[in-house]
Amino acid sequence: MLVDKNFDVLDHLNEDLSEVLSCATTDSVIREIFSLKALWRGLTIFDDYINKIFERCHIYSISEDHEKESADHDILRLAAALGAYIVTIDKELRKIARDTGIRVIHYRESKNKLEEE
Repeated sequence: MLVDKNFDVLDHLNEDLSEVLSCATTDSVIREIFSLKALWRGLTIFDDYINKIFERCHIYSISEDHEKESADHDILRLAAALGAYIVTIDKELRKIARDTGIRVIHYRESKNKLEEE
């Protein structure tokens, strides 16, 4: 969402929602962001966002095999373990989360804000 929509989830997490939420993510998500940063060389927005994640989020290491586990898989496992929401614009990930009882927060482009499903 950061690159495609110029929307910072961390800044909107507690502005848009009625609950006060804290941020949790996984080391696999961090690795994915670093991979995106490498693909989008020169885009400094990733540096600032990575720093913001380290400042504001709890980062969990979930993967048993760091080479094979995907960020999506880890996010679902973490959300299930914590009884937490996931925040995503990925339709397939949203469907899997809903089907497994994980609550979802998604970006509503028409309103430029986060909403709970």
